[in-house]
Amino acid sequence: MIITMLNKNTIISIVLGVLLLSIFVFYVNKDLFNNEKIDSVATTTLQIEEIGIDNIEISNEGGELIKIEEIIDENVEITKENILIPDLDRKIVFLDDFPEDAQQIMIDRLNTIIQDIKNNPDSYDDWMNLGLQRKIIDDYEGVKLAWEYAKYLNPDHFLVWGNLGDLYAYYLKDNIKAEENYIGAIEYGSHQIPLYFKIAEFYREFMNNTLRAIEMVKLGIEINPNSQDLKNLLESLKE
Repeated sequence: MIITMLNKNTIISIVLGVLLLSIFVFYVNKDLFNNEKIDSVATTTLQIEEIGIDNIEISNEGGELIKIEEIIDENVEITKENILIPDLDRKIVFLDDFPEDAQQIMIDRLNTIIQDIKNNPDSYDDWMNLGLQRKIIDDYEGVKLAWEYAKYLNPDHFLVWGNLGDLYAYYLKDNIKAEENYIGAIEYGSHQIPLYFKIAEFYREFMNNTLRAIEMVKLGIEINPNSQDLKNLLESLKE
């Protein structure tokens, strides 16, 4: 593939689409409803080594070096005293264009997951699944509540941070929280190549900050020196 012959946005979109397909399986939409039925949502068990990246530095727009660990507010300690379990009786509301024949299926599915959580409130997987099902019905506030609690239960897993980054950026339109969660995803999943594509896209498209996108991709190459995908992404961002 000759990079100079392709449009920069096309390169990033194609590579990002391929890479994310295997990682971000929690994001699905209402297209699952087809031919008057719901396809079952596939889940993937990931066997991935998680390595932190404390003390790694990147540059801000003024050239000042900052540490990734400084981006996340470390002064706020998450404990059971300052985070409450989300309301499991949250109302199930469907948008007008949601297929009527699928509504009862979703109600039954959500009620099953909710009962599982009531039986085992500390189940990270169930809270993640609850957020997924809430997302199918476009209840983005419900998704946030479920996934933030899942992050409290398992704060070292990159996937929940990455999912929340997407949720805040694309659906809740909160760039501050989106950045915080994308950074957290990279901190706990530094070898997950798709995360660098996600954060580069975020900085370029949402923050209009290509320089920061380049710095994050350089960080990814430093940690993953054999990734040709990241090297191609870096070159496309420099064009």
